[in-house]
Amino acid sequence: MGKIWGILTTQRKLEFKGWNWHINFGFNVEKILFAKTLATLLRSQINIADSLVILEAQFYGSFKYIISQIRKDVENGQTLASALAKHPKYFNQVYVGLVEVGEKSGRLVDCLQRVAKQQEKDLQLARSIQASSLYPAIIFCCLVGLAALLSYYILPQLIIVFNSFNMRLPWTTKILLWLAEFIRNYGPLMLICFIVFVFFIRFLVHQEKIRPYWQGFLMNLPFLGELLKKWNLARFCRILGTLLESGVSIHEALNTSIESLSNEVYRNLLKKVRAKVLGGLSLGEAIESLYKIDLFPRFVFHLISVGERTGTLEQNLIYLAEFYEDEVESISKNMANIIEPVLLVVIGIIVAIIGTAIISPIYDFIATLSSSL
Repeated sequence: MGKIWGILTTQRKLEFKGWNWHINFGFNVEKILFAKTLATLLRSQINIADSLVILEAQFYGSFKYIISQIRKDVENGQTLASALAKHPKYFNQVYVGLVEVGEKSGRLVDCLQRVAKQQEKDLQLARSIQASSLYPAIIFCCLVGLAALLSYYILPQLIIVFNSFNMRLPWTTKILLWLAEFIRNYGPLMLICFIVFVFFIRFLVHQEKIRPYWQGFLMNLPFLGELLKKWNLARFCRILGTLLESGVSIHEALNTSIESLSNEVYRNLLKKVRAKVLGGLSLGEAIESLYKIDLFPRFVFHLISVGERTGTLEQNLIYLAEFYEDEVESISKNMANIIEPVLLVVIGIIVAIIGTAIISPIYDFIATLSSSL
């Protein structure tokens, strides 16, 4: 026991340190380590109560408290799945469902490993999508900082010089000075309005009646739309394949897969697919009967139909998940490769205009002064 404790402590610190080098975008990385470490402990023939005691000592902060609550529930006779279900912020339906299947089938270790793998794939997909927006966000923040620096510190000093010598200013300089004055006078108000607008839009798009239209609009945008479609297909296939692989029935697996998706367009279509499956159609036939090329390419339901006929549905779904995960990563990289040079050109033009607007009157002033001497 002591040896296992030491190994897990070292492993856990190294893993957690490694994870912290990445930007997790709010993803609860601890739940992946929880599933991995618990599977390791259970495979070592340590009972679940003692395993949770060990795990409680390995984590910190709020997640440590969550594990202590889970441990108490398990010690009081509850199943691990029911204890996890009390903390939906950390453990979603897929996570709880797979643990429940593992407990009922006696294959908890295998199911925990599947949970960890599925959650890792979700994290990788989230990173692929959001990493593509990180560079533009940094550039935008830098431009805002540059505008503030020019407006509040540099240009006011130049205005004093220009006015003291009654210099004639070119139109670019006049526009830049006007913008600087406008930002000084209304900058804080504009910033507050922008923040309020962003929060209002966030509130609006989270409304149940508006969310499907907003998500449908995003899915029709170039690049971003393809990225979102492939991301949802990858998540659906990964979750459904993992659940079926663990022994969950097709009806329960569809229910959990649908509830795990956040995109209302796919959720609404898959609810219709589920109804047709309940009516007696196979999954491939149900998707084909509601065929929408922009949401489910023919490649998807053909491979699903082949899997149902040959008894390899789970493997085909996992293959589809891996295929679309690679597509998401590829599109994300392509978006970054396209956005970066465009932003560099835009920044170059902005810097050139600002530089010309500032240097031109100074150069004219020096030339005039030289000629007068």
